[in-house]
Amino acid sequence: MNANNYKAFFSKKRILAILLIVILCFLVFRIVFSLLNKEEIVTNDVVNIKITKVISSTLENTTPIIGRVTAKDEVSIIPKVPGQVENVYVAMGDKVSKGDRLFDIDSSQIEAGYTQANDVYLNLKLNFERVSSLYNEGAISKQQMEQTKLQYENSQQSLAMAQDSLSATKVTSPISGYVTSIIAVKGGLVSQAMPAVTISNIDTVQIKSTVSENLINKINVGDKVNVLISAISEKPFVGTITALSPSPANGSLTYPLIATLDNSGKLIKPGMSVEIILVSAKKENAIVIPSGIVMIKGGKTVVAVIDDALKVSIKDVKLGIDNGEFVEVLEGLSIGEKVVTVGQQYLNNESKVKIIE
Repeated sequence: MNANNYKAFFSKKRILAILLIVILCFLVFRIVFSLLNKEEIVTNDVVNIKITKVISSTLENTTPIIGRVTAKDEVSIIPKVPGQVENVYVAMGDKVSKGDRLFDIDSSQIEAGYTQANDVYLNLKLNFERVSSLYNEGAISKQQMEQTKLQYENSQQSLAMAQDSLSATKVTSPISGYVTSIIAVKGGLVSQAMPAVTISNIDTVQIKSTVSENLINKINVGDKVNVLISAISEKPFVGTITALSPSPANGSLTYPLIATLDNSGKLIKPGMSVEIILVSAKKENAIVIPSGIVMIKGGKTVVAVIDDALKVSIKDVKLGIDNGEFVEVLEGLSIGEKVVTVGQQYLNNESKVKIIE
């Protein structure tokens, strides 16, 4: 055997020796680790648990939808006649009653037109009365009579229009409410191009929102709903669904909904964002347990039950409505049974348990 062969032979032996040393070290480590942790492996087989009783209760499944508050009655007042504002009687935020004066428009030109229309009307009225008398005496033709009557009737219409224009210079509120916007200022101009004042009645407010196809058949007009307005209170307000569209809005797959709220306290303001809590499912006198205690074992839905002798039973259950906190039990449990709420995942039918507070 030459020198090269000796070197190769001893290199192979060195590698095998190193591998054997590594394997021995690993085995020694496993043995020592097992001995050190022996006390942890051998544990007490008594499982500490907490329990609660199966109860009967009303169970609701709710779905929140987002909306925004608007005034139920809101009027944007556009002047019937354009002109210069002569007087303004209100400011933004003022409360007004129906018929209260809001502002005046300069009426000098309109008054002149009204005076002229009134003069024409009075003259034509006298002429119509004279012609009617002559016609009754047979002194004039029916055609003359009808022409005079037509002129008289036209003057009546012109006078009425002039009277309306004159009245329109005294702008009043058509509803009771609050002034929420005003652009009319003394000396400024108003026209029919845009509203001069907006009045909102917020005694009752409404919320417009939409619901999905999964909810549309689970709610009805007249249903009471809780409305959360975080800007005001953590306690929900009670509203009523007053409108529900049977078909989706244009270009949408959701169905418009309107809920109304009493706002006699004036706490709720238009523009506030709200959350309407819709009840999508409800069951009274349901058998219920906490949702978190339900387990899946062997592909089955189960809960751990314990009797007075502390014997554990793993029972199959059939569930119904689940609101995330409580779940309805359709089959498998009875009211009054004790179910495990803490430690249930460590139990089987042979487990020994200790109930803790």
